[in-house]
Amino acid sequence: MKNQVELVIDAKSSLGGNPYWDGETQTFCWIDLMGSKVYTHYPETATNHWLEVNQYVGAFIPRQAGGAVIALQTGVYLLQPQTNEVIPVFYPEPHLPENRFISGKCDIAGRFWAGTSDLQSKKPWGTLYCMQQDHTVRPVLVNVTLPWGMGWSPDYRVMYFADSPTREIVAFDFSPETGSLNNKRTVVKFPEGVGLPAGMSVDEEGKLWVAHWEGSRVTRWDPTTGALLATINLPVTQVSSCLFGGAQLDELYITTGRYQLSEKELARQSKAGGVFKIKLGVKGLPAPKFAG
Repeated sequence: MKNQVELVIDAKSSLGGNPYWDGETQTFCWIDLMGSKVYTHYPETATNHWLEVNQYVGAFIPRQAGGAVIALQTGVYLLQPQTNEVIPVFYPEPHLPENRFISGKCDIAGRFWAGTSDLQSKKPWGTLYCMQQDHTVRPVLVNVTLPWGMGWSPDYRVMYFADSPTREIVAFDFSPETGSLNNKRTVVKFPEGVGLPAGMSVDEEGKLWVAHWEGSRVTRWDPTTGALLATINLPVTQVSSCLFGGAQLDELYITTGRYQLSEKELARQSKAGGVFKIKLGVKGLPAPKFAG
């Protein structure tokens, strides 16, 4: 890449991830998946704010009506904009106390898609759920292990999904009107030795930008050919997610972790758990808010 990646927030998150760029407020949000805080970064002033939610947090997406939808360990909640009170919406898996939410994004219609995983992310106990605007919920993909990566094509007619241990990114025909998925096929296969596919974003050209967990990089892929197009190398191994931000949506923010790294590894990776940024020659897509 022509431009250099830079550390913009030395967060030292245990497992930073699932970022969100709010185009209205020009702020960057991310969470610590192994913690209980939601963080907001204000690029104009280079300041940060955090919100304590008292559970493992898996996703935080602003609502069109104000506040946010939050996926926590026990279920999905709505955050009230004035009081920061959290109101429960649904508890999907009371029979699986070892499960938690690990991911979440909204589609163009404002539905909230969120995935669960067991706490060790090693058993196929997870499910990808879709919550409608009226707060009804349906399971969409079951028996997944680590449903970490999600994204949509620029026309929202294709949904991309990564169950990380499979080392694959799959695509579905997607209906923006109904949220239905059909015609599953593999579009990207990760080779051995480059880590696992984690969080992802889609640019305005329809190409996929994918974080490599335990792979020290973010890569750009052509989902129509499966070809690797570009690589961004990072000075840390645990690269968890990426998304486009900035006033022109041409800056790629990259979240990372330091989860279970040894003291020796942390000494070599002093920036682990930080948020990185690189300016690109391509723009991303605006991140939708929850419509419920």
